[in-house]
Amino acid sequence: MARVRVRLNQAAYRELVNGPAGPVVRQAERIGRRTVNQAKKNVKVDDGHLRTSIDHNVTVFPGRVVMRAGSPLDYGLYLHEGTGLYGPKRRVIRPLNPAKTKALRFEVKGTGRGGRGLAKGNRPVVFAKFVRGIKPDKWLVRAFRDACPYPVRER
Repeated sequence: MARVRVRLNQAAYRELVNGPAGPVVRQAERIGRRTVNQAKKNVKVDDGHLRTSIDHNVTVFPGRVVMRAGSPLDYGLYLHEGTGLYGPKRRVIRPLNPAKTKALRFEVKGTGRGGRGLAKGNRPVVFAKFVRGIKPDKWLVRAFRDACPYPVRER
């Protein structure tokens, strides 16, 4: 039986996989940029703070390259995962201190003259004793699935 011996150039392999200019890191950057662009299209926002906060970064660890995309704003997670009945607590949202506060207060998105949206301070105000919350909209997962050429599994 014939024997074959393969010797890898470890330095070249490390540069290929972990180097900042290596193809693996470049591909992770490419997927990250595409994910951010698609996420900015997918997310439903009122004033654009969430949209402008979406970003990505690529980190190189020994033996692996990690790309993370998302937003540091708390309400990005709430839009993604849902709240109230649709969120992890599975119950309606009520005021924290019902004895002191009788209702929740919201400024809702309204339209002004000519169908344009009203400025934040000029929007109609709504009061409610409770709200059911918002349904989850997996805007970031959908963006990653659209941007990534490889199979994506959500945990």
